[in-house]
Amino acid sequence: MQAQLNPNVTISGTGSFMPPRVVNNDTLSKLVTGYDASHSGPFGPWVDQVTHIHERRFCDDDMRSSDMALIAARRAMETAGIGPEDLGFIIYASFTMSQVIPGDHCVFAQELGATTCPVYQLVAACAGSIYGLTQAYAMVAAGLCDHVLVVGTETISKVLNFSDPITAIIFGDGAGAAVVSRRKDPAEAGGMYPPHCSFAYSPRNITLANSNIPMDVGCFPDRQTQPGVPLVEQALVEMESGPNVLRTAVTQMSANTAKMLGYERRALRKGPEELREMLNNARFVPHQANGRIIDGLADKLKIPHERMVSTIYRYGNTSAASNLVALDFAFREGNMRRVLDDEGLVKEIVTDAEHKIQPNELVLMPSIGGGYLMGCVGFIAEPALCEQGPIPEERALAEATA
Repeated sequence: MQAQLNPNVTISGTGSFMPPRVVNNDTLSKLVTGYDASHSGPFGPWVDQVTHIHERRFCDDDMRSSDMALIAARRAMETAGIGPEDLGFIIYASFTMSQVIPGDHCVFAQELGATTCPVYQLVAACAGSIYGLTQAYAMVAAGLCDHVLVVGTETISKVLNFSDPITAIIFGDGAGAAVVSRRKDPAEAGGMYPPHCSFAYSPRNITLANSNIPMDVGCFPDRQTQPGVPLVEQALVEMESGPNVLRTAVTQMSANTAKMLGYERRALRKGPEELREMLNNARFVPHQANGRIIDGLADKLKIPHERMVSTIYRYGNTSAASNLVALDFAFREGNMRRVLDDEGLVKEIVTDAEHKIQPNELVLMPSIGGGYLMGCVGFIAEPALCEQGPIPEERALAEATA
């Protein structure tokens, strides 16, 4: 049975922030060790072939995940027309925190000015923003809050193992944010679907084996280390790769999309006409895991590739920030597209403004992350969101250096 739109809940604001430092594949090749050019060929074309990533952003050493989140959140709240005093709850999704207690989420809320608003950190890897939006939907739909801020933010460059080329080429840094709100006039067309989340255990797909908080031993008092009690070392991200990961991501994101709309996965093969019509007219903002996964998802769902938002070409995989960064880009600027030469090599990455999300379009946001944690969020685009334009370069630079 087709899922029913909830006219009382909507996404009222989006925002994102990407650090200014651009790391293209040529630059990354100087950081990565262990790459076998004699086997795989030149580094840049290989990265594009296996991921479609042309460049990504790395933050400076002194920039925290919460610093980026602050800029993204302020932009989202500006669009929503609210201040920190209007927030009923904050959900902060990240696995690259700078400190555990008090956590980055507490630092973030204090600096945002939401000094009494409840806030917690959600660790769901790449599915973090979708799990956060699910929680936000439930709180607004239940009448507990009028506005919930969801933030996804990562500084993954600080936990990359540059001696593992397969992992080092995938990730980048960035932050995205969205405000989930109670609609002022639910009688008007629009709203949000009840999100769908799921889980299938896999211990190998992505791991970060300890707290990820690098500690200088000088921080510990002078004492003899007790036998059997290890000190904390910095963890580095490890990620499984290969065809099985790609197939799992495509299959599960498509299945969760169908289930969020009220259908079983088999309906995607030969389902009701109303499902096919919804998919054909929807704008997809998937997790930016890998360009080949995004292409595979478009093929699986049988939709035109231009309706599948792709920011991975310039931003890479920003994990919990991924869906929200892509959503904000799709509202403000449109979609990204690779231009290839006759040999299939990337000539340039262009932005197609004609593929911006349009007012009252159905927006579908599937994701999959470590665990595996999976889900999909769907909503009708509010006209005010579609009126957003790109952040001026001088403003972005000023916010980055403030």
